[in-house]
Formats: sequence, C-alpha cells, structure tokens
Amino acid sequence: MTACTPTPASDDPLPLMRSQIEALRRYAHTHGRGWKSRLRTEWSDATADLLLYRLRNTHGHAWLDGYCLPPATPDGSPSDQHA
Repeated sequence: MTACTPTPASDDPLPLMRSQIEALRRYAHTHGRGWKSRLRTEWSDATADLLLYRLRNTHGHAWLDGYCLPPATPDGSPSDQHA
C-alpha cells in the first residue's frame, strides 16, 4: 500500500466536518484501494452521494488527490488531526 502524504491543513479550503470524514472513510472502505479514482468518476458523473458530492464543490479534485484519511480512534471515530 502506498503511503499517504497529507496536504497541510492550511491548504484545506475548509475543515471537514466529522460527518464528511466518516462518509469518506465508509466510501474508502467500501471501494478499496482505488476509492479516490472511483469518487472522482462519480463526481464527474454527478452520481456520488450528496454529502460526498458537496466535497467536490467545496474542496475539488486537487484536494482529493492530496487528502489522507485521518487515523481512526480506538472507538472507530476519526481523530481530529490529519495523518
């Protein structure tokens, strides 16, 4: 698996809400290794879940390329930091 190099938080257009991080985590888990490519396709086809589609409008494709899911805490929720 390729290591993820996160985009610095200062480059993020807006901080993500917990619900957005959880939706991205579920999407990545469901679609596996190529989840970003698949999400970009769904964004282009306007078939992504509304919560994920809004990220296209607020953050964009370049943001997704540099985004790394934050590590989950022991209870399975996302941590507040990028990793």
